[in-house]
Amino acid sequence: MSPNPWFFLRLVLFFTVAPGTLCWITYQVLQKRLHLSPKAKQVLKIGLGLLLFLLILGPTIFRALKPAPESFISTAFQTTQYILMGWVGVLFIALIFLEAAQLLARPFDPKKRIFLTEGLTKGVIAGVTLSSGLGFWEAQAGPEVRAVQFKLPGLPPEFNGLKITQISDVHIGPLLHSAFLERVVGQVMETRPDLIFITGDLVDGSVEQLSPMMESLKKLKAPDGVFFCTGNHEYYSGVEEWIHYLESIGIRVLKNSNQIIERPTARPSENTSKILVAGVYDYQADRMHSSHKADAFLAAHCAELVSVKLLLAHNPHCIDDAAKAGFDFQFSGHTHAGQFYPFAWIVKGLFKHTEGHYQINEKTQLYVNRGTGYWGPPNRLGNRSEITAYTFYGA
Repeated sequence: MSPNPWFFLRLVLFFTVAPGTLCWITYQVLQKRLHLSPKAKQVLKIGLGLLLFLLILGPTIFRALKPAPESFISTAFQTTQYILMGWVGVLFIALIFLEAAQLLARPFDPKKRIFLTEGLTKGVIAGVTLSSGLGFWEAQAGPEVRAVQFKLPGLPPEFNGLKITQISDVHIGPLLHSAFLERVVGQVMETRPDLIFITGDLVDGSVEQLSPMMESLKKLKAPDGVFFCTGNHEYYSGVEEWIHYLESIGIRVLKNSNQIIERPTARPSENTSKILVAGVYDYQADRMHSSHKADAFLAAHCAELVSVKLLLAHNPHCIDDAAKAGFDFQFSGHTHAGQFYPFAWIVKGLFKHTEGHYQINEKTQLYVNRGTGYWGPPNRLGNRSEITAYTFYGA
């Protein structure tokens, strides 16, 4: 089934109209709050115009012209424009907050008002610039391995101490390259997992463009297998080609499907203990490929008796269907936990489940990984990326 062209049209409009509106409002607020001269206004207008040009040009060049991502020119250009994207986004939020606070404040001496308005605005610009630098430094630090332990009622004794390592939202593409992936793979293998889960948004770019950077992915090995479910970004990057590529290197792609993991048992009534590992398409995949509708019930279907059902689902919104379908644990990502502040506060308002562990009902649990890489601005201020190393025990 071919991708939905209307979806991609909306995507293009979003990445042109949204930054244009953001830059225009930022200009209007800055020129008013800083009481700029006509000449200074012109300089500001040109500067924000060039910024807008970069914000639109950067993703367009990467997707349309497909330059070698690891070349110095491409890396420098993409890094610059994405840093500026994050900077102007945070500045926009801060300025809107200042405007709202000023409207709610009591009137005071006009001369003091001008002084405070200019001073606060300059302070905000300096603060946003400093926070962008700190966020960039935190992003370059890379993911931390977060070790967590959970009880999983019904887990057979043969699986007690089951170790699963999850990566999510790695986003290999314009900014994160082969060296980053090599490091992540090394961290994953150091955890010595029984299973490895990749819960979507692995890439931002086509197989043709990015496959030379994916070689280290072949080093991911686990006794019970390496599993993948699609995220929304795979659908911007040629999902069918990526599914074929991942399967060609030995990674099992779960497409509303499952696989049974068995271990020998000493119990005379059973030959083996079994758990089920399942995965669904991305939560909104059917908007782009109508045949890729996430279906937790289909993923859970199994003719054999299994003790525990585990689900890979990129978007935590899948949890309601997962609980109804009888899954014991869902592994998700997608949110990046907001990636960096102040956007993290916005994401917490948009998503019911943003990061960490949730007990959904008596049976079903959910864990949302904060993201192993980052998308867009290279910024993880106050929100470091993670690789999640689980150990599960029977209740």
